[in-house]
Amino acid sequence: MAGFLIPPWYKTVAPGPEDMYIASIVWGFTLSCGVFSASKAVRQSSVGWKRSRRLTPYAIMVWLELLASSTMGILTWLYLHGNLQPSFQLFFLLVCLWVVQIQMLMQIIINRISLLIRDQHRVRNLKWIVAAVLGAINISVFCIWIPARLQISEKIIFVNEIWDRIEKVIFLLVDSGLSLYFIYLVRAKLLANGLTKYMVLFKFTLVMVAFSLSLDVALIGTMSLPNGFVYVQFHPLVYLLKLHIEMKIADLIAKVVRATSSDARPSTSGGTELRANRRTITMPRDQNGSKGYSAHVTANAPDRYHGHEDLGDDQSPHEFGGIRKTISTTVVQKVSDEDEIGSESSSTRHLKK
Repeated sequence: MAGFLIPPWYKTVAPGPEDMYIASIVWGFTLSCGVFSASKAVRQSSVGWKRSRRLTPYAIMVWLELLASSTMGILTWLYLHGNLQPSFQLFFLLVCLWVVQIQMLMQIIINRISLLIRDQHRVRNLKWIVAAVLGAINISVFCIWIPARLQISEKIIFVNEIWDRIEKVIFLLVDSGLSLYFIYLVRAKLLANGLTKYMVLFKFTLVMVAFSLSLDVALIGTMSLPNGFVYVQFHPLVYLLKLHIEMKIADLIAKVVRATSSDARPSTSGGTELRANRRTITMPRDQNGSKGYSAHVTANAPDRYHGHEDLGDDQSPHEFGGIRKTISTTVVQKVSDEDEIGSESSSTRHLKK
């Protein structure tokens, strides 16, 4: 029985034994990867919930990515086994899940980038630009991929064969551009400022980005399989692996930040704050302020000061906040008789007023 909007000339292309072997192996890896990713998502979400009693935007995007990939894997497996018949509803739902996969993964990467960008206007622009570019491609897939799967005409099938590969390449370029931008920021804002503890993050991210991009290349290669629908089974596995990579990088960032400054909290002032004996003095930013840096110094003792230099965003939506450079300075001061007299006179003048 033909599904909704299936034309009379529709020909079902049943997957062969080799196609099913490949799909079964991929489905097995998808299940295992989904379990590991879900366990890590639960752990990260629980940490954010205990801290703020709410789910962070990062956690919401992770769960949307996980649910979309898992649902797509189940639907594709049932379709290849003949449990689901081809129909407009099925293909439309698969494209919707694919849109969630693409958009959430790119926004997770941008969320990671926002840790190192202080200008929130710049971050918002980046989010909207990426969402708009991907959204335009998503709309084109609704208009081309679904009619091609419904076998509306030979021409639309031919166009889909070409455009499907082009849009995968575009996603590869966007993914690589965002990932390389993050690597550049780590090197320019952290390593260049002497934060050598972030070298492990720099090297780990390089390896993970190379692996993530190789998954995109492999996904493009699977489009040449004999059965044109089998490659859809690779989508959930690829994006679950990419999601797992993002969560691993997030874990490493949180670990390095905690190791660098366990008591660091983002500064919300516009300049440098000097705190001593419960008094706060606000001073204008120095020349570093023009570069997007701010700092505050806390006096824990009369001769010891701890400075925190914000290298990232002080209003980051990420659960572990921004990245900061901590400087500890010991000041040795010799108090002269003139200083004591001056201090006493100053206090006396204050009382007289």
